[in-house]
Amino acid sequence: MSAQENPPVKRPNYFLWTSLLVGLMAVTAVVNPTLLTGTIAAVSKFFYLKFDWLIMWLPLAAFGVGLAVALSPRFGNIRLGGKDARPEYSFLSWMNMLFTAGIGVGIVFFGPIEALWHYFHSPIGVQAAGLTEYQKVENAMSLALHVWGIPAWSLYMIAGLVMAYFTYQHKTECTPAAPLQYAFNHKKWAKPLGVIVTGMAILSIAMSVSSSIAMASVQIASGLKIITGFSFDAIGWKAAVLAALAALYTAGAVLPINKGMKFLGDWTIYFSVLLLLFVFAVGPTHYFLSTIAVSVGNILTKTVHHSFELYMFHNRDWVVWYPMAYWVWWVTWAPFVGVFLAKISKGRTLREFVFASVMVPAGFIVIWFSVFSGFSLLDTVEGTGRLAEIANKGDYEGTFYYLLNMLPLSGVTKPLTIVLFLGFIVTTVTSAAISLGIMTSGDGRSENKFRAVVWCVFMTLISYAVIFTGKMEGIKAVGSFSGFPFVFVMYLWFAALWRQLNRDVPRVRKE
Repeated sequence: MSAQENPPVKRPNYFLWTSLLVGLMAVTAVVNPTLLTGTIAAVSKFFYLKFDWLIMWLPLAAFGVGLAVALSPRFGNIRLGGKDARPEYSFLSWMNMLFTAGIGVGIVFFGPIEALWHYFHSPIGVQAAGLTEYQKVENAMSLALHVWGIPAWSLYMIAGLVMAYFTYQHKTECTPAAPLQYAFNHKKWAKPLGVIVTGMAILSIAMSVSSSIAMASVQIASGLKIITGFSFDAIGWKAAVLAALAALYTAGAVLPINKGMKFLGDWTIYFSVLLLLFVFAVGPTHYFLSTIAVSVGNILTKTVHHSFELYMFHNRDWVVWYPMAYWVWWVTWAPFVGVFLAKISKGRTLREFVFASVMVPAGFIVIWFSVFSGFSLLDTVEGTGRLAEIANKGDYEGTFYYLLNMLPLSGVTKPLTIVLFLGFIVTTVTSAAISLGIMTSGDGRSENKFRAVVWCVFMTLISYAVIFTGKMEGIKAVGSFSGFPFVFVMYLWFAALWRQLNRDVPRVRKE
């Protein structure tokens, strides 16, 4: 092996300085949570308004790069880890871990309300003139699936593909910086940029996952209130729920992946599929099937249009807090999801990695949102309007439970939903803590259980600030704030991957 593939360079102590910074933010979160979330929201809005064009292109660009790799006869058959490498996990378990690590509690939280937001607030919803009610509903669902579907999963796919390729084919660190430092090793800027990128990745993971922890905490507290009739609105109760969650995902981070994360990922998916099938069967099934069919058609025909539409002369607040905030949130999660995907994807071909990590989860998302957001839209247009009323009052976390109240056996499905929230958030934070432990370990490749536990503690403290302020804008802002630099880094990842693949093809063919 060449010296280039194992450069004898002392690794920076990322754990020391990043943990100090995140620890400082954690203390601020506890002492003055409003200051933390308010400042982050203000800075976030400025960035969205100045770099909207660059953000909106990114998911489509990621999908294009991944598709080019997968369809290429030169690159698609390259196997991560070498031609004799074999997968460590079954395809089903691999997909379950990928999905639960990448999506988290978001699909349950936003499931019934995502399309409602676009219906009421987007420029092509109820505010649009000259559109029929059907067109407004179709536009709302189309936008919901755009920000949660193929473009979004393409961001995870490209992050995982880049890090997995360099980790297994060139034995680099499993960090966001390694592809840049290896592919551009002759550039003076590569090494210092790599240090900054890894440090920012660690910070962004801690910040973004903290917002999801907060989201799950308030959702579980809301569910307990609806089920028991006892109020869990007080900060003390939500903090207690947060502490219980922290104990679970800290335990998950300590266990080996094949015992902790694999088990959690499998059963979380099983429960979510069970709930989905139940609602699909007892609800308006024909309507759900029609919504799925129309949604697939819109994905095929409107993805490119949505990716280039900035709504220049419309309400900019909607553009800021919906499409762009979501994209940056996905980008923020990309470093840790990429590290985790690389960890579990040895033995997969690049073609298999690209298509499976985009199409399988995106397909599930289409069905999930067509059922739950579709139900809310149907109730708004032709039903009681109760779900829209609840959501418009700001009771986002309770909407899913009220939807289940409108269907049979809600006494069973509502507790199951709480279990689902637990499963999704525990798997997400577990994968994030494992990734952080790897990135801040001594060699950048091995798991470090002690450091994973430290990161669990810091993320729990930051999430307290989001729970305390309780505003959706704060949740989105904290979730996406530290991901801004990765909007630019991702474009460098594209170049690094393509550059290295073209260098390696002759060597790969000789193996």
